[in-house]
Amino acid sequence: MNGKDMHPNDSGNDDLRAVFHDAVSDVEPRDRLAEVRRRTRARRTTKARWAPVLVGAGAVAATVVAATFVVGGLGDDDRDDEPPVAGGPTSEESTVPTTSAAGLYFVGETGTGLRLFREFQAVTPTSDPAEKVLFALQRLASDLGPKDHGYRTLWPEDSFTAVEVEDDRIVVELGTEAALQPTDPTGAAYLGVQQAVYTAEAALGERLPVAFEQGGEPAREVLGLRVGAQVDRDTSFGITAPVNITDPSEGLLVEDGTLSANGTMSTNVRRVEWTLSLGGDVVDQGEATHIDIEGPDARATLGAPGWETSEIDLSGLAPGQYVFTVTGLDVGQTSDTPSEFSDTRTITVR
Repeated sequence: MNGKDMHPNDSGNDDLRAVFHDAVSDVEPRDRLAEVRRRTRARRTTKARWAPVLVGAGAVAATVVAATFVVGGLGDDDRDDEPPVAGGPTSEESTVPTTSAAGLYFVGETGTGLRLFREFQAVTPTSDPAEKVLFALQRLASDLGPKDHGYRTLWPEDSFTAVEVEDDRIVVELGTEAALQPTDPTGAAYLGVQQAVYTAEAALGERLPVAFEQGGEPAREVLGLRVGAQVDRDTSFGITAPVNITDPSEGLLVEDGTLSANGTMSTNVRRVEWTLSLGGDVVDQGEATHIDIEGPDARATLGAPGWETSEIDLSGLAPGQYVFTVTGLDVGQTSDTPSEFSDTRTITVR
């Protein structure tokens, strides 16, 4: 995105820098709406910490959100500094998934202020709807947070301890008093609340309002913002980023000489272009194709259209750290709306 910090890879990028590059195109969607339509409570008192190591890799597909991936589990304290590698399948030994991908929403800067950007991260797999929501929400907490340094979260550590999915709402139990108080000096509390609503609905794959509670009682204020009994998803133009990268993931290491990219965009975006830069100099560029998102990822975006590039040839590029930028052009919402919005990912070509 415009004005986003470009930082080198560090150990904070361990969880999902290349989990999108597993073979997801043949994964069956698992909607299980029948399970959603029952009351179910999932409690988690200790944090789950995963640093997955990629075993099987391949080109990303737009169905990544509900896909499960074959990984080896490491604790956060066992993070390695080497980014995962995008390449061909390397192992068929393990078929039991130990990590799933969840679409999480974080706050990022644009030319017109703060917006919500989606980032995929690894979570433990589960078929229980309430657990899906809980595991995704817990990744929003500040001790975990975004992998992309251009994003941030407004949720403090231990914010989420329990979730209950009912027929007409998602009940979220806040585990710390700090989650009730203002956490951001820029006054972005409203976006912080919407972070949780968007993430919960994406994990569930269904649009339901969120009811925040603390100690079993309705929370009157969340992140310092007065809220009602239920908070609906705000679908107005100024909430989510007009263009967002799904793949590549931040910090991806590419060794096979090619790169494919895709993501989402708002219905107001008329054209999407991409560039690949090294040290501020553009080394390649092109225009993305509009696509209709189908399958599990459509449930994560809840109706947002998508874009994708053709295969980008990296074979002639010198090794180094590159910035992939996608820009939505001719947004045209109002006369005061900037004509373009961008999102970025940093990748390493070896």
